[in-house]
Amino acid sequence: MKVSPNISLLFIIKSSNLAGMKLSDEVFSACEITLFILVVNQQGDNKKMEDAKCYLTLPCTKMEMEEKEAPSGKNLHHLANFTPTKDSTKDSFQIATLICSTKLTQNVDLLGLLNWRSNSQNIAHNLRKLMEVEGGEIVKFLQDTLDALFNIMMEMSENETYDFLVFDALVFIISLIGDIKFQHFNPVLETYIYKHFSATLAYMKLTKVLNCYVGNADDSSKTELLFAALKALKYLFRFIGIFVACMTAILRQMDDFHYNHYINTFKTRQDIIDFLMETFIMFKDLIGKNVYAADWMVMNMMQSRVFLRAVNQFTSVLNRFFLDQANFELQLWNNYFHLAVAFLTHESLQLETFSQAKRNKIIKKYGDMRKEIGFKIRDMWYNLGPHKIKFIPAMVGPILEVTLVPEPELRKATIPIFFDMMQCEFNFSGNRNFHMFENELITKLDQEVEGGRGDEQYKILLEKLLLEHCRKHKYLSASGEVFALLVSSLLENLLDYRTIMHDESKENRMSCTVNVLNFYKEKKREDIYIRYLYKLRDLHTDCENFTEAAYTLLLHAELLQSFVLCSSSPTCLPSSFMEMWEKAIQLSKELADMYENKVFDYEGLGNLLKKRATFYENIMKAMRPQPEYFAVGYYGQGFPSFLRNKIFIYRGKEYERREDFNLKLLTQFPSAEKMTSTAPPGEEIKSSPKQYVQCFIVKPVMNLPPNYKDKPVPEQILNYYRANEVQQFTHSRPFRKGEKDPENEFATMWIERTTYTTAYSFPGILKWFEVKQVTTISPLENAIETMELTNEKISNIVQQHVWDRSLPVHPLSMLLNGIVDPAVMGGYTNYEKAFFTEKYLQEHPEDQDKIELLKQLIALQMPLLAEGIRIHGEKLTEQLKPLHDRLTACFKELKKKVEKQYGVITLVSLSCCLVRLSVTSVASSVVSTSSTSSDSTSSRPGSDGLVISLCT
Repeated sequence: MKVSPNISLLFIIKSSNLAGMKLSDEVFSACEITLFILVVNQQGDNKKMEDAKCYLTLPCTKMEMEEKEAPSGKNLHHLANFTPTKDSTKDSFQIATLICSTKLTQNVDLLGLLNWRSNSQNIAHNLRKLMEVEGGEIVKFLQDTLDALFNIMMEMSENETYDFLVFDALVFIISLIGDIKFQHFNPVLETYIYKHFSATLAYMKLTKVLNCYVGNADDSSKTELLFAALKALKYLFRFIGIFVACMTAILRQMDDFHYNHYINTFKTRQDIIDFLMETFIMFKDLIGKNVYAADWMVMNMMQSRVFLRAVNQFTSVLNRFFLDQANFELQLWNNYFHLAVAFLTHESLQLETFSQAKRNKIIKKYGDMRKEIGFKIRDMWYNLGPHKIKFIPAMVGPILEVTLVPEPELRKATIPIFFDMMQCEFNFSGNRNFHMFENELITKLDQEVEGGRGDEQYKILLEKLLLEHCRKHKYLSASGEVFALLVSSLLENLLDYRTIMHDESKENRMSCTVNVLNFYKEKKREDIYIRYLYKLRDLHTDCENFTEAAYTLLLHAELLQSFVLCSSSPTCLPSSFMEMWEKAIQLSKELADMYENKVFDYEGLGNLLKKRATFYENIMKAMRPQPEYFAVGYYGQGFPSFLRNKIFIYRGKEYERREDFNLKLLTQFPSAEKMTSTAPPGEEIKSSPKQYVQCFIVKPVMNLPPNYKDKPVPEQILNYYRANEVQQFTHSRPFRKGEKDPENEFATMWIERTTYTTAYSFPGILKWFEVKQVTTISPLENAIETMELTNEKISNIVQQHVWDRSLPVHPLSMLLNGIVDPAVMGGYTNYEKAFFTEKYLQEHPEDQDKIELLKQLIALQMPLLAEGIRIHGEKLTEQLKPLHDRLTACFKELKKKVEKQYGVITLVSLSCCLVRLSVTSVASSVVSTSSTSSDSTSSRPGSDGLVISLCT
């Protein structure tokens, strides 16, 4: 009907008593709800109806209305023409209500079941009617409905009348959840089973009903009920962790005929798919849940044997119905492979974990079921044919799990699947490579080995089999071989890492971590690389290696965009470098550019520049300890592979003495024997099953930045580069070569100098890096090197005194005295006897240029000494006057002799130019010299009396 616009409708609903009621039709009749329809015709006074006083005093219930049937009060005066007890024939309308709630239901059948205790005589009726209720209503009250079913079963346990009805209702609900329309309620059912289900004895009745259905399978009236129950087995098993034993007993009695007959009873192909899907998922779930205790060997083995036979039966169904191109079911095959792998890797089948007696007993009665299912996995994989590419890379991980099982025959049978995957991707991907397989195998291998799987035998077998197959392939012979060796190398590093992770030595753990992360860096696997970076960072911070921890974090920062770097605290990375102020300055410059030119954060820039100013000030004023560097050799087969017969350079901690460092080494390897000689060990030591440790100090080779070279750089700045930003180290060991010369032992004394070049400069992500190179120098080369170092030492100390007149004079006094003393005479006498003879030149004509260089270095030392003695005289004290006089007299004699034999070199304005002398370059490329021999003739080319200028 149409309601006129001038009709006012007023609904007064008193609902204070509705709380907690279920709103069925019966409940509505008892509710204290009164609906008043106030109809006012066109001539009525509508405005009066807008006054609340006109209607709020009206009766609210039927009883109140009956008491006031004759309206005479003033409150009803305006409704004189309205008779509420009579229907209005002129105007009428209908109201329909719909109340939707997740707690209250209006469905009478469902409500009857939920309130079964108050209406127990209708339980059977309500159970039957439940299966007619709309599914959406049931799933909304799933927990309440299941509680009601199990409560009926348990509280009515003496009466078997309801057992079958409850069972059928439970199967109906499980089937309902399996419908695609309500699949999103699966988690609700799972949660109920694991958290709310408490009817622990319900299995007795459920098992009895199922057994009855199975026992009467030939009864056509129960066929549909049995099929429905079997399709719901997945969840029924959850209600029954004991039902598994019953199911196992049933499956055990089935032979090939029963399986075939059962499969043939399915009417459609989809029915078979649904059955296999649910069965595979159920079996996998039961395997993963460990239904029986671990020590119930017989039950576990019996279940595994029965499951294995059932799975093998279903593989023939897969091959028969779902393998050809038109009918292939990817998810079904995927579920099969995952089930088979879960079965094969189940802990109850890992015979290696049992005692020998128990292992023999299991093998005798049940065999090694892993091999049986493993061979079946292999066969099923090869059956896939062109479908294989659909399982790459998803199946790489599961197949890897199979190959890692420590059973030799199983490994030999399944490792070739990897090559087949490589070949399959190479042929079908269109890219002519196997990158998907490679990346997935590396990722999964890292996870599995770190989790405890894999061993040395696996590494050897994997490399062997992959190489054999790849080398036979026309196109994979090269790339496949590279990959096989790569995986073998990764495995070696991962196995070392896993072994050392249980070692007390954090240093060893750091070494293995670096080996692994370097591998992933090379392979550009940043995800895994970063994970190991942070493992290394944690090891460093535990050992208080804060500088190395900062360098480790810097490797991650270098992978990030600059904006990401700036988003953190502006000085976090620079401040992490402790006393590495030069490195902190370098990083702060990079950040400053971002703040000034990219993100325009001037406040952050100001704070950063203040920090940088502090770094500069610290460089010039703060004291910094110079760390010692040690060469450490680990010899003998007793060491792990990443240390065995290798030499490393170690950066010692501040103020760490050699004795303390040695003690720390021997503490890490208490069974190791300390070597007393610095000579390289022979093969008998390297091949020994024992452990030998060799340790000695090495000297870093300073590597100045280009902008510092040939410039007057203060010592405070140079000192940093003498022990930092270094990548080369030397150690000199004297030894005798040839017959001993009684008159001049120096001529037969050789120096073996080992030069160590590291992959990274120190300091870095580790406190040690491996040795790269060993070289040997001759006595003449040693003499040249000694003279170069002496000249540089004189040059440096002279410049220091030029820069800072407040420096103490004693170091200069000691240096000058050690050179001009007649007993030493700069070692010139020894050099003359050893090298400046006709005999030596005849025996070593190739050394002519080196002899000339040595003579130049001797001549060059004179002006350097002269400058040093001049400065010494300027800073002379009364106590030093006798020493200075002696130095002056000795130098005069020395200079006269040297200039007579090796010529004169004059250095122009050495003190005013303040350049850092590069003595080697000066000596080897002399601009001009003047030489005065006894006969006043030039003793060597280029001695024309001109002057060398060192100014730049």
